[in-house]
Amino acid sequence: MRNFYFLAFIFAFVLSSAQTYSFDTVTKYVLNNAKKKGIKESVNYFNSDDFNYFLKVTRVPDYLSATLFDSKTDLAHHFTVKESKSNGNIFFAFEYDYSYKLNTKHLINQKQYITFGEISESYPKQVSMQIFSSKKANKPIAKHILTLQPASKNMFPMFALSRSLNFMLTSDADLPGNYMVVRDDITEKKVSCEFVLEDHNDVKLKITLPKTLNY
Repeated sequence: MRNFYFLAFIFAFVLSSAQTYSFDTVTKYVLNNAKKKGIKESVNYFNSDDFNYFLKVTRVPDYLSATLFDSKTDLAHHFTVKESKSNGNIFFAFEYDYSYKLNTKHLINQKQYITFGEISESYPKQVSMQIFSSKKANKPIAKHILTLQPASKNMFPMFALSRSLNFMLTSDADLPGNYMVVRDDITEKKVSCEFVLEDHNDVKLKITLPKTLNY
């Protein structure tokens, strides 16, 4: 993934004079099972000043694709990602394919309730997080121990959106303070796993949508 990250420092993709999205951070979280075997990767680009949108990159054996999620417009935009090589470097081009509605109003009607414990004074700092199916529920559906790294601004949404788009859309939860979540130890019923920040980098990436969107 490091070659992929390198691209973002040097590449800006512009289709026409329309809405432009800027990204300054890329993260790679990995979900591991109890045996520490990787189950799933989550690679996402963020604007650390505006978490109303983010870009999720998906790799399958034959190709790469990306989806830009925008909660303000309630739209998602799908891109085909094409790779090329020059002088040992890998370059990616994002080609716009189509857009679709997110239907966030339906998701927001299914709000989860999330609570945080006290942030520990020890190093590394940790905090407990519990997720309930609703505010009236007595037993949590999942328990988390988050390991935190101090940051210059609140980076909790990067972790939350990397976990799931619904995580942020269906809750009002936000961890107080300026931290980045570097590890999440999860217990859900009898299943335990971990969600670990494997890599993150500063980037300079701009994506501009075409004037006319395909639906």
